Amino acid sequence: MKLFNLIPFIILFICCSASDSNSSSTQDESIPVQEDVFFVPQTIDGVQVQREVLLHLPENFDSTESYPVVIAFHGNGGQNNYWFSKLSQFVDAGEFVGVYPQGYLNSWNLGAEASSADEVYFFNQIMLKLETYSFFDASKVYGIGNSNGSALINKLAIETSHFSAIAALASQLIVGTTPNPSTSPVSVYQMNGTADNIIPYNGGISFVGHNFLSASDSAVSWATTFNCFTEPIVEMLGEDEIMIYTDCDSGKEVRSHSVVNGGHNLNQPSTPNFYSPIWEFLKRF
Repeated sequence: MKLFNLIPFIILFICCSASDSNSSSTQDESIPVQEDVFFVPQTIDGVQVQREVLLHLPENFDSTESYPVVIAFHGNGGQNNYWFSKLSQFVDAGEFVGVYPQGYLNSWNLGAEASSADEVYFFNQIMLKLETYSFFDASKVYGIGNSNGSALINKLAIETSHFSAIAALASQLIVGTTPNPSTSPVSVYQMNGTADNIIPYNGGISFVGHNFLSASDSAVSWATTFNCFTEPIVEMLGEDEIMIYTDCDSGKEVRSHSVVNGGHNLNQPSTPNFYSPIWEFLKRF
């Protein structure tokens, strides 16, 4: 596959209008963005498909410079352009390049979804492609996911070693898919709503087809695996409680942010600075 010429940019107006059965969030109105796109060939159920990956480039992109990369995964039923409006304030400022894969059948395969794709293979192919771009800084690869995409972020962090830090929003670890001694240390920002009616905050079987650990047990699982200091620091953000596990292997950190009375759509009502503390956390690692 030919390398995509990142200059000149194509100015597109992206209408963020994805639905998400695992996330009730709606897309923001169209905004001008600069993007490129590449496709990853993959055989799924005996059929060769081309899976789309969008690149979200800074306004003053310089192909001679290296940039951190944030790979963002939409929720079940969603679209990859969901992330343009969410992360534009950071991308436009040159903080990082956004990489937005599209789920097969608009979902990510964790065993109960419409997709039957091998998502670890897909992710590893994305990483191989990114390595061909001059801007790519392999030491600063971050992941963020929402709902079904959050569960995938957890799985990818467990089964691959590409991420320096991840943010898992509106999902916990799935029973049977938890970190183990072979998991490379990674910093984790976990955010969950205490009133989530889709992914139960206290754990258990959800109608989406998975059995989840509680938010607390998920954080402890990461912290225990990475040998973090066992007594967490407790910070309050308004009514929200943030449990912080420090002194983890390789200087990593685990945070569990409980949004009091928060539902599955954590950024509701929409706040302009919702993603700022998440990015501030990620870029420390």
